[in-house]
Amino acid sequence: MKKPVRIEWISVLYLVFFVLAVLAPSMQTRSLFGFSETQLEELTIFAFGIAGLFTFTAYERLMERREKEREQTEMDYSRAKHELIESYAYIGSVNRKIELLKKIANNTSKTLTEAKTVPKEVLQALAMNACLSIGAKAALIRFVDTEKLRTEGEFLYSSNAEIIFRVPNKDLKTLREQGVSHAFIRSEDDHEILVVPSDLKSNMLAYILIKLDGDEIRELDVPLLKVFANQAELVYRSFRSPPPKKEEKPLAQG
Repeated sequence: MKKPVRIEWISVLYLVFFVLAVLAPSMQTRSLFGFSETQLEELTIFAFGIAGLFTFTAYERLMERREKEREQTEMDYSRAKHELIESYAYIGSVNRKIELLKKIANNTSKTLTEAKTVPKEVLQALAMNACLSIGAKAALIRFVDTEKLRTEGEFLYSSNAEIIFRVPNKDLKTLREQGVSHAFIRSEDDHEILVVPSDLKSNMLAYILIKLDGDEIRELDVPLLKVFANQAELVYRSFRSPPPKKEEKPLAQG
């Protein structure tokens, strides 16, 4: 690979000063300006040496600057590569979430059309998807009457043995009163629990509880978990709400 012209000229210039310093004794053959021949040789060698030293210093600085530019280029390339990989990963994650939401919406609509009671399999599937979306191992969807602090229903998903979520309903009600989108709380048996309440304004709310102890959470997408919570409450309320009463028409008088 051909070197830059500037570096070549510096190398040649340094070589010229070195050769002149070596040949300095043969260049001085007589006294001049009151200096003896020996003194002139010493001054000439010293001058060429200083010039060579400055040339070498300039060369070193130039090489250091080139090295910094090379390192900066490598850092920019590495950062651009990392950002590109993250962008593709994000796009892939978004596409997977879109497909997941399409599948859930499709399955829910089919179940609501065909089922006559609360579709347990749909709610358990929502709990499973909420759990797997962040890489946890257990999740629970709990429906709570926030006025009476009474549990109306629970639907559990666990990849291991069955787990009990010891979280009082009063703690869940507090989250609603605080208006937070999610919270990390400690259960009564000292487990870390992620709680995501639904957004619907009613006395009965759906809460997604996800056990986090020892699990490596790869991504916490609260808006996606909100979709699962709202979908669960919508499904549950569709079957819990009593059918509207039909108005009795007055009998026609003859």
